Parts: sequence; C-alpha cells; structure tokens
Amino acid sequence: MTEHPEQNGPTENVEPGGRVGRAADSGGFSTLSVLAGRLEASTLAEAAKEMLREALGGSGTGPEAPVGPHPDHRMFLESISVSGFRGIGRQARLPLTAKPGVTLVVGRNGSGKSSFAEAAETVFTGRTARLDKQRGEVWRRHWRNLHDGAEPKAEVRLAIAADPRPSTLTCTWPGDDVTAPEVELRRPGHGRRPFKDAGWARALNDYRPFLSYSDLDKIISGRPSELYDSVATILGLGELTDADEQLQATEKALNSAAKAAEAELPALVEALSVLDDPRAERALAAVYGTGTPDFDGVGALVAGLPGADDDRLRDLRATVGLAGPDLDAVGGAVDRLREAVAVLDDVRASGAEDAHQRAELLAKALDHSRRHPDEDACPVCGSDQPLDEAWAERAAEQVAALRREAAAAQEARTELRDAMDAIRYLVTRVPAWLPAPLVVPWEEWAACRAIDNAEWLAARAETAALVLADACAALREEAARELEKLDEEWRLCVNRLAAWLDRARTAHACKPRLRQVRAARKWLKEVCAELREERLRPFEDHSQRIWEELRQQSNVDLRSVRLTGSEKAAVRKLVMDVSVDGTEAAALGVMSQGELHSLALSLFLPRAAAPDSPFGFVVIDDPVQSMDPAKVHGLAKVLHDLGETRQVVVFTHDTRLQRAFTNQELPVTVLEVEREARSAVTVSRVTDPVGQALDDARALARTPNLPPVAMTHVLPSLCRTVLERAFSEAAWLRLHRAGLTEHEAERTVAAALKLMDIAALGLFGDPSKTAGDVYRELRRRCGSGAVDLIRQCQESAHPSGTSMPDPLLFVRDIKVVAQTVRKPEEDTR
Repeated sequence: MTEHPEQNGPTENVEPGGRVGRAADSGGFSTLSVLAGRLEASTLAEAAKEMLREALGGSGTGPEAPVGPHPDHRMFLESISVSGFRGIGRQARLPLTAKPGVTLVVGRNGSGKSSFAEAAETVFTGRTARLDKQRGEVWRRHWRNLHDGAEPKAEVRLAIAADPRPSTLTCTWPGDDVTAPEVELRRPGHGRRPFKDAGWARALNDYRPFLSYSDLDKIISGRPSELYDSVATILGLGELTDADEQLQATEKALNSAAKAAEAELPALVEALSVLDDPRAERALAAVYGTGTPDFDGVGALVAGLPGADDDRLRDLRATVGLAGPDLDAVGGAVDRLREAVAVLDDVRASGAEDAHQRAELLAKALDHSRRHPDEDACPVCGSDQPLDEAWAERAAEQVAALRREAAAAQEARTELRDAMDAIRYLVTRVPAWLPAPLVVPWEEWAACRAIDNAEWLAARAETAALVLADACAALREEAARELEKLDEEWRLCVNRLAAWLDRARTAHACKPRLRQVRAARKWLKEVCAELREERLRPFEDHSQRIWEELRQQSNVDLRSVRLTGSEKAAVRKLVMDVSVDGTEAAALGVMSQGELHSLALSLFLPRAAAPDSPFGFVVIDDPVQSMDPAKVHGLAKVLHDLGETRQVVVFTHDTRLQRAFTNQELPVTVLEVEREARSAVTVSRVTDPVGQALDDARALARTPNLPPVAMTHVLPSLCRTVLERAFSEAAWLRLHRAGLTEHEAERTVAAALKLMDIAALGLFGDPSKTAGDVYRELRRRCGSGAVDLIRQCQESAHPSGTSMPDPLLFVRDIKVVAQTVRKPEEDTR
C-alpha cells in the first residue's frame, strides 16, 4: 500500500456540498436574527414579544463567562504524548499532521494504540467510553501502567487557527481516581488556566469529536432522549432552548403561587365553614364567591381593621370593654358622705349652729351702733340702754367668741356638700349603647345624681353601684368567654387565610403576565419546531449519503431521520425509518450488528462534521469490528470524503481498512504502534508493503560477508515477495474497477497462489491467463529484461538457486518492474 504523507485537501473550513462527509448545514446564519424577524412579523402581544426579546437577549454565555472555541478558529491535533497510562509506560508520542486528511493508527491488540485514543479523550472530556462501559473497580484501580514509575501524564498539542503557536492540553492525575484528572490549557495569548474554566464544555458536548467501539453501541442502544439531544444540539437551536428555559423558569415562578393558592383553597374553605363566627362567614363570601376574590375584604379581616367585624362581634367587644362603677371609689365616697352627715349632726347638737346665728346678730347690731353713735335706744330690743362703747367692746368680744364656735359648723356643712358632689361625680350618665340587662341598673345608678338628701344619696348610690357593678362583671365575663372562644377558633384560621391571601394576590396580579409567558413559550415552541425541521433536513440527507456508502450490499434502506417530542418533553427520541426490500421496519429490529454500527456512524459523522464545530479533527477508535468487507470498503470512502475537511484519526488493528484505502487508491497516512518489553511503545510511519519488501532486499544485498546461499536463494525470494505484493495490489485495484464486491475480490485474490496466477490477476484481472500472456505483457510494459527477472525469482525455490552477479542492480531492476506493474493501466476500450 502506498503511503500519502502529504495529502491534498483544503486546510480552511471549506464545506463543499454534494459529497458524502460534508457537514450538515445547521444554518450558517444567526439563529437569533432569524428569530427576531419572525418575532416582529408575528401577531403576539407586545408584552409577550418583550418577554421573548429579554429571554433571547439573556441566552447564551454571560459577560463574565469564559470564551470557548470558535468555529472560525478550528483546531487540529499535532501530537498525542502519553506516559504511565494504561498500556504505555515511558513517554510515547503519536505525531500527527495538523490538517485535513485521514491517518490510520494500526497495531496488533495490546500494542498500546487505544491508550493514545483514550488518553486524548480523557484530556478533553475527563473520561473515556471504556470507563462508561467498564465500571468495575478493577479497571478503576489498575489504570496506571505497571512498568513505569513515572506519574501518569497525557499531553495533546493543538494547532488552532489564528494562533501563532500551538496550544497544549496537559492532563495529570493527583490521585488514584481515573475519573478525577487535572487538565491545564496553555494557549498563546491566553496564558494558562484550568481546562474546565476555558469554556469548551458545551462545544465538546455538542460536537464530541471522539468515537469508540463502545460509543457505536451507545449511539444505537442508548436512551432515546440521549440520541435526540446529541442531534438536536448541533442544529443551531441552543439559544432557543436557553431562552425557553428562562421563560419556563418565569412561568414556573408565576404559576407556583396560583397552584399553591388553588391547592390550599379547599382545605381553607372547609376550615372556615365549620366556624360559627361572622368573620369566617365574611371570609368565605370573599374567597369563594363568584368572580375575583375580595382581597381587600379578606385583608381587612386578617388585619382586624375597624369595620371588619359585624354587630355581634362589636357588641361583644363593647360589652367586654364596659366599665361599671368603681366600687372602691363609690364606697369611699359613701363613707365620706355618711361621716360628713354625722359630723354635721354633732355640730348641731352642740349649739355651734346657734352661736353662729347669735354672732351674726351681734355683729349686725354692733355695726349699726357704730353707724349711729348718737342713738339713745337699743335698735334690737328697744330699751333705753344705749349701745355705748363699753357695750360695743363687750359685743365685739362676744362676736369673736361666737364666730370661733360657729366655724366648726361651717366646715361640717362644706364637707357635706363636697362629699355629696364626690358621689355625684362618680355617677356616670347612661351610655348611648348598653346591653339590655344593664339598662335598668345603669338608669338607677344615673338617677343618684338628682338626689339632694345626703342620707338618701349615700344609701341609693351604694346600692345602685353594687347592683350595676355586679351586672357589668357578669356580662363582661360572659362576653369575654364567648369572644375568646370565637377568637381562638378564628386564630387557627387567620394565619392560613393570611398565607393564602398573599399567594392568591400574587397569582391574581401575575395572571396577565402568566398568559403572556405561556403565549411566548407556545410561539417559541412552534418556531423552534419549524427551524428544527428545516435544519434537520441537511443532517438527514448527510446521514443517508453516508449510509448509502456504508450499506454496500445491504438490502436495508434508510428512509428518514426524525426528531419526535421536544427538548423538554418527557418522551423525546430520534426515529430512524428504514425499509427492507421496500417493506417498512424498525431499524433496531431488522439490522445486523454491522449494519447498526454503520448506521451509528451515519449519525455520528454529520454531527462531528457540523460547520459550527470548532474541532477540525475526529478521533475514531476501532470502527471496523462487526463490519463485513463490503462495509469496510464503504467506510474507507466515507472517511476519505470526511478527510477533505476534517483531520480524521482512526485507530484499528484490522488490516482490511488499510487495504480498502489502497484498493480504492485513496490517500492515507499510516502510523504503526508497537509495544515492546516493559510497555515501551514506539510509533513509526508505515511505508507501503512493496517498499518494505524492497528495503529488506536492499539491506540484504548490502550486507557483506554473507554465505552464498543468501544471494542465490534468500535475496531472490525477497524480490519475489516484492513482485507478489505489487501484482496483488494491482489485482485489487483492477478487480475493484471491474465492479467486483469485496467478497468476490477477496476470494479471487486468495485463490491465486502461484506467482504467475497473481501476475495474471494484476496484469489482466484474469487468473486463467497463461504464462505466455503474462510474459508478453511484461515485455510490453517493462521491457524484455523483466521476464528474466521473474524467472530468476522463481529459481530461488530450486535447490540450485539462481546466479546473482550484482545483487544491488538486481534489486533496483526489481523495483522498476514492481513500481510499473503495481498500478494497472486504464482500460481505453
């Protein structure tokens, strides 16, 4: 097989259409700009439109979010270096060409090639498909290499467009947990940072560029929702999904109060219904009436505001607040009055009252005598004794003495009036409102104000106050008990009523906004479905083109690929409609394992090759298993087409894929991984088989001091191998051009055992051609000396061998013949 280390192909993000391996066009335009146009043309209310603008404006990464890889700055792999991980001991490096093209990494099982693939996947994603499939503790514990004491480490060098130098991803494990690596990104112009902070997680999830054999099973056997999500995310609708999540969160917040209030209402109504309380009756009417609840009425009841109670409650509260006579104060006033009456009676009995009157009389006579000093008769009694100065002096002394005696009487009378006024002051008028049982007692009490007799006033006031106070106390206690009972039952409900009121008010106030957000989500869902269908169509076409290449002789036809449900639906899945010989069937039920794996590739490759993917590479580990030769032949063509715009790195131990590239004359780079003692892994470029055999023959010819048999038998035998490989290569190409299937070509080449048969296949595509036909064709294409070279190679199997005068010249002549016959001539007929 010929190696093509410098493959042709564009290195920029060129996506020509109409070829298998071209990326499905997820819409090379702004999803948000398309949506903005549709939104302005819609009939949605302006409030709903504004909600959508806000949600769409807030979708995506925030201003402080890390900037992830950009599809215009596509990245390619320069190398993968691994040490101490899995099957690799000391550091081994896998060199790669950082541009589009196909590279096959080959090697036997256990050579360490998959360790490179798993290390690269772990560097980018933190885990591997093997880890997801093999979850046993043995694998988790023994992932370190046994033959090297160095700490496990993996390093991937990346060439990122527009960066002046390569970037490096370095992965180390601080502990024994293989699922907890530490990865650092070093990028020119961006410094160093933990890879988890670089913002690449979403791109790796949406356009995961790694595919292993386990992944092939997972794509088909995984949950339907996972397959749906893996395809839906690359259709360019991520912003719409983010916007819908924001609107859904808003709707949930708006709807929660309404649901809570609605759920609580039946129990609240039941609790209010059993209360014999006018407030509960009013609350029931407010919350359970027709139309919008009376939130203000309920609020007044909850707050206990004036006017929230009815007549019964007001009467009870007024009764509890009634203040009857203060018996202590009344008792004290009555005692004072009775004492004043007693004091006055004592004064009267002692003549103090008479002394007062006499003193007044004498005082008036004395005043008269002073005004009439010349009068000869007494103005009081009329006697002829005049009221002279001596009399006046005696009278003044007598008046002073009488007045001192009369002062006690005056004090007694003043105290009596004050004591009566004190009782009248305590007697309150009849209030405007009284309970019926208190009307008469209060009127009796109020009537005490009109009594002038001190003794009657004391007796009536004492009796009326006692009666009224007892009546008030009894009514207050009765009202307090009833009110306490009502309030206790009411308190049990009022907190629930208050909580319901808050939620109900919020729900009612949010109803218009809730209608708007629902309308916005409905519109967004419809538009998202339309865009999804539009953008799924190229993806579906791409998958079908890939399937057509891979199916080869399969009678299963992939009819359509559909997404059912939605991103938020409980049941969402990707549906693959197939038919078998024209009869519709379910893919998983009728397809073989090899067909299912081919179908999985048909779904994976369009996703990995999406134009919006920032990853210019695809790493595929062991895709050939379960495929028959025909599908391997188709896979080589699919990978070649993908390699025109992507760097395709395929790890395989199956030589059929390498041969499929050769047989179809498809360029490919081949790297061989070999594992020596103590997990020493080496990587070398693989030349084509003809070149390898020529190198061996040339090395032997140049080796001095060899025994003669080496030149007469071994060297021509090696050269015969060179010719057999050249003719076999030509045979595969000729049979492929003739349209033979892989099965038929393989059987035909395997049946050609002799050199002449292999030569006939390579030169004519017909093993039945004779030796003469072969020789004539060799002379025509390579000259007459070619026949002699063939015969010398055949003689190496004879005991005598063949003569070899110039071994290096012999090898050079063999090389000319091999390079000429390995490429069959085009049939011009």
